[in-house]
Amino acid sequence: MPDNGYHEIIGVIHIHSSYSDGTKKIEEIAKIGEHAGLDFLMFSDHNTLRPLQDGHQRFYGKTAVLIGYEIQDVNDENHYLAFGLDRTLEKGIDPAEYVSRVRAAGGLGIIAHPDEVRDALPKYPCFPWTRWDIDGYDGLEIWNHMSAWMESLKRINMLKMAIMPRRSLRGPTDRVLKKWDEIAKTRPVAGIGSADVHAHIYRKGLIRLTIFPYKVQFRSIRTHLLLDQPLKKDITSAKEQIFNAIRKCGVFVSNFRWGDARGFQFFARRKNRIYRIGETVDFSNELTLNVHSPRTADIRLIKDGRPVLIQVGSRFEIAVESPGIYRVELYINKKGWIYSNHIRIHPKKEG
Repeated sequence: MPDNGYHEIIGVIHIHSSYSDGTKKIEEIAKIGEHAGLDFLMFSDHNTLRPLQDGHQRFYGKTAVLIGYEIQDVNDENHYLAFGLDRTLEKGIDPAEYVSRVRAAGGLGIIAHPDEVRDALPKYPCFPWTRWDIDGYDGLEIWNHMSAWMESLKRINMLKMAIMPRRSLRGPTDRVLKKWDEIAKTRPVAGIGSADVHAHIYRKGLIRLTIFPYKVQFRSIRTHLLLDQPLKKDITSAKEQIFNAIRKCGVFVSNFRWGDARGFQFFARRKNRIYRIGETVDFSNELTLNVHSPRTADIRLIKDGRPVLIQVGSRFEIAVESPGIYRVELYINKKGWIYSNHIRIHPKKEG
């Protein structure tokens, strides 16, 4: 594969610990993440930054741990992952206020599980994002493991789903992909994969079962970031590298269940110049789009939200015929494996 001049790091976003409704300490979870080969973990416990105040934002071995928190409105909707803040915001404020204040503080904001739809367990209602009138967020979760699992859950399949939580993952919903593409036509916004991992303990009589253990979810939906330089070894610099990669949409999402996506490439090329995921290039007749995959897959090229090419293989190169926003989806056995962020191809500038 060509050297595209960037450094890929892999991590898991949206993790809950024992500081809120997770079931392990951050130190334990970080060890699991390092053992899984992850470069970064992003924690977002509910309504608390105590892990930050307790000194947990640091490297654990080779794995960078970043601390944010998950905000919601008074109706327990419009959940928002806020990173880069020194203190929590006041409870009960409007979503427009917390989105604006996270950005004003130089933080990073990601809309959590934006399109949840489920009714199998009334005890666990859905928590959708309803405030699409608001702007100023940096990204949104296009694929949330917990949401996807809950949406597939039926009373008849509960035990099977609990024992094999990765098997039901088929890909982001058409709803969220459509919304993401619509927003991306107006401005860059990062599409994020997330675990939303809690590792719930289920007890009934003598039965004790951990639903979604950290080890399992760290081997499912991952977020890959493209950095200009290797990840720095001090946490302050590493944090800014990670934030900047997300803000620039240098991102692709994978499901490790179907193979290690490390080394996947989607790029535009004009002669000897490479434009990577998240970048913008002016249209010309010499421009091509290219995919290099670590394994054979069903590859779908998406332009402005619609498929324009479907091909089986591990690589392709196609001439760009018109401006638009382009991304790719890769499938293994009809199940989603890789989802890239967009490459933006603008109309050629006059003069």
